[in-house]
Amino acid sequence: MKFLGIDGGGTKTEFIIIDEAGHVFGHAIQPACHYKQTSLETFENVIREGIMEACHESNISIKDIDFSVIGVPGYGEIQEDIQSIDEIVKKILDETSFKCVNDAVVAWAGSLGCEAGINIVAGTGAIGYGIDSKGNMARASGWGPFCGDEGSAYWLGKKAIEIFAKESDGRLKKTPLYNIVRSELGIESDFDLLDIVINRMEMKRDEVAKLAKLLYKAAKEDDIYAIELYCNAAYEHFLTIRTIIDKLDFEPEERILVSYSGGIFNAGEYVLAPLEKHLKKGSRHVDLITPILKPVFGAALYALTIKLGKQNADIIKTLMTEQEKWEAN
Repeated sequence: MKFLGIDGGGTKTEFIIIDEAGHVFGHAIQPACHYKQTSLETFENVIREGIMEACHESNISIKDIDFSVIGVPGYGEIQEDIQSIDEIVKKILDETSFKCVNDAVVAWAGSLGCEAGINIVAGTGAIGYGIDSKGNMARASGWGPFCGDEGSAYWLGKKAIEIFAKESDGRLKKTPLYNIVRSELGIESDFDLLDIVINRMEMKRDEVAKLAKLLYKAAKEDDIYAIELYCNAAYEHFLTIRTIIDKLDFEPEERILVSYSGGIFNAGEYVLAPLEKHLKKGSRHVDLITPILKPVFGAALYALTIKLGKQNADIIKTLMTEQEKWEAN
């Protein structure tokens, strides 16, 4: 049997095809498929091209896919869009069985191996999703760049711009971030930043999100504002986790697993250490754990689980080995 997993995002879209034992047969990477930040037409083109590429690499046709799970950014948030997205995917997959879910769901499936717990996504956007042992589901955050997405790369990128402007004015004392922004963006006059952000980047969400990487460089130089921003991001993620715990029906003494995915967590201890500190202050037994699998592998595992009604440690172990080989290449 063959299972297709897709992890759609605001920066890139990944595809893999696996068999029932967890072996990977095909893999593809395409640009962002976030229909809110691009269009439904772009979403359709990206999904179609990625599936065709993954199928070609797997030496199968679309009709050979037994079940697919497609993680779509923003899916389920605007009711009238759900049908449009489902119809597009149905047309591409040629009537084969599939399930579209919010991209937070495939992140959960990967980070926790489809087991009960909570996952925080902090990439271009930010969202939390959890499920308890009774099957209840809940989410928090994920309100988009205008209404929320606190702790996301976009949110941090915008904060980096704000700090640069304040340091340029003298409202804040200059720190390593100031020179890093000037150097990385090729700024000669500080007001060049306006031209870069407004005209070159066109204030696009994914472009602004890339500026979050400058905060990491600054943090490594002990920049007080960069380090503080990571602490603020950690607190926002803690609020999301706490809210999801309150929404779900975990037992009072239950060990609640929390994991994470998304580029912001590449900053490591700058965000993970303060997050763990907040989690330990609560009355619940919360364990912050390293993700088991990446979201795209989670999507494929979830497809397998839905179709077969099960998954086991051997399948997850095989997927982990496949993921390690993939990363090595």
